[in-house]
This record gives sequence, structure tokens and C-alpha cells, in this order.
Amino acid sequence: MARQLARGMGSFFKDCGCAKPTRCPHPYSVRFRDALGKQREESGYDTQDDAVERLTQLYAEKKTTAPRGGGTP
Repeated sequence: MARQLARGMGSFFKDCGCAKPTRCPHPYSVRFRDALGKQREESGYDTQDDAVERLTQLYAEKKTTAPRGGGTP
């Protein structure tokens, strides 16, 4: 069953060509934007739950990180 994440949290997926990707032994990867807005990718998560947990952690860290000021003081 696919999981629905909040908008902006990122996504998780398997980068393999298996016929049944939910049952294959390949690890999950997560793709997200960091606090600076750059797209990042991490892999090596054994289960969907592990991948979603990591995305949730990254999203919480991003929300608590103060935005970097780019203007003049």
C-alpha cells in the first residue's frame, strides 16, 4: 500500500527494475530538498517505514532550521 506524505516532505522509492518492487530485496531511497533548497538523495533504507521515518525527521529539522538571511544588515 502506498503512503501519502505531506506536500513538501519529499518522496521515497526503489531504484530497481523488479516486477514486484515492494517485495524485492533492494533498498529504498529518499529524495528531498534541504534547508537551502537543494535537492538531496539518500539511500539504504530496508523498509518503507524506515524511509518515511527519515523523511519525517528531515522535514522536522528543515522546519526548525532558521532561514539564512541573504540581505544586507
